[in-house]
Amino acid sequence: MKRTGIIFLLSIALALTGCATVSDIRSSVSTKVTSMTSNVDPNLVAKVPDDKRGGFPNAEFAVKVAEEKSKLANMRSELAAKQKKVADYQEDLADIDVKDAGLDYDIVKLGAIDAAGLGKKDDNIKALTKLKLKKVDLEGDRIKAEGNLTAIKQQMNDLAEKIKAQEEQIKGLTAEKAKPEKEADVPAEKDKAEKGKTAEEKPKEKAPAAPEVTPAPAAPAPAPAPPVAPAAPAEK
Repeated sequence: MKRTGIIFLLSIALALTGCATVSDIRSSVSTKVTSMTSNVDPNLVAKVPDDKRGGFPNAEFAVKVAEEKSKLANMRSELAAKQKKVADYQEDLADIDVKDAGLDYDIVKLGAIDAAGLGKKDDNIKALTKLKLKKVDLEGDRIKAEGNLTAIKQQMNDLAEKIKAQEEQIKGLTAEKAKPEKEADVPAEKDKAEKGKTAEEKPKEKAPAAPEVTPAPAAPAPAPAPPVAPAAPAEK
């Protein structure tokens, strides 16, 4: 009977192993077929001439950004899962507090019974000892839950920093992509500015000067009057 049971267990184990192997094979085959049908032959891509690769850079950039965004989504999902664990550990601690308070109440009641001389002394002592041992076990559970809570919170902080860095990386990628387009607009604006500057710096044409007027000759100075002869002395 014992041998039959062993053989039966071995048969189940082999059957499960066989199922797992078939499942693995199917998964592998499916993955290979999907890879063959969805991906482009890299050997053919390598033969594409440069003048036919115009759309490659934008497409490759889009794939890169999509991959980084996928990483960010996975990080956020992981953070949400850790947040759920935090809630679970906090719930465990709350349950421990309820049980601990209940044990304390039982200890108070049992102490009052024993003080009143009720019940059997030995039974009261044994019951009180069991309650105190339960509190010890409960304290161990509390320490474990608090340790798990502290650890998961630290993991969340580390993951939050990674998420922030990933967000900055994606922002940098998108900014880098937009930069060439802005730089392409700068030369045109620069040309306009230089043309305007040249127009301002160009000297204005002077108006033609008026012809010089020759002044008329000055009138000759009047001739000096002839000298007057002195008068003759009067006769005596």
